[in-house]
Amino acid sequence: MEWKFELTEKEFQQCDKFADDSSKSQREHRSGGILQRDIKKIKEDTLRGKIGEVIVKKFLEQVPFNIKGISLDFGVYDRGIWDETDIEINKKKISIKSSKSFAKWLLLESKDIKRGDLYDYYILVLIDKDFKAGVIKGFASKDEIIKPNDKTLLLKQEEFIPNTSTSLDADNHARHSDNLHNSEEDWEKIIRELKKVKP
Repeated sequence: MEWKFELTEKEFQQCDKFADDSSKSQREHRSGGILQRDIKKIKEDTLRGKIGEVIVKKFLEQVPFNIKGISLDFGVYDRGIWDETDIEINKKKISIKSSKSFAKWLLLESKDIKRGDLYDYYILVLIDKDFKAGVIKGFASKDEIIKPNDKTLLLKQEEFIPNTSTSLDADNHARHSDNLHNSEEDWEKIIRELKKVKP
């Protein structure tokens, strides 16, 4: 299914201000990466990421899921310090991965995973070129990402993303969007898990 959401002007302005303020203290390199990003690229990546969080929040709050009280972190931190999770619900951590509108892969830097920077669920959101809307493409669980399987690839730095001419800046765990869970039944199942309170 396709789950598309538009931002209000107020939501966009909040994300844009956050990206502008926080980009000045963000690292130039991705985790394990070698390419250096300029301030314009850092802001663009930051804006896309925060918009993805807003879209997932809107998605989870809607009927029939009705998850209330989701809080997003718009705090600006010093270099080397960042928020611990994108969204947390009943102590379950969710990572939102935002990509350009034409992307086909959920990409997760392997260095982060190896050092234990793990989440219960990973959600892929594709952001429109004008940064005013996005589409949720689905999710994968932690086990589906980190345990050996035939749907999550381990791609090395400078390898090409399959069937593209784009090379990777860092080692990545990669899962094609076709292999993400995205039916209404899939989402209802994850919502039930999210609503369970951990002891």
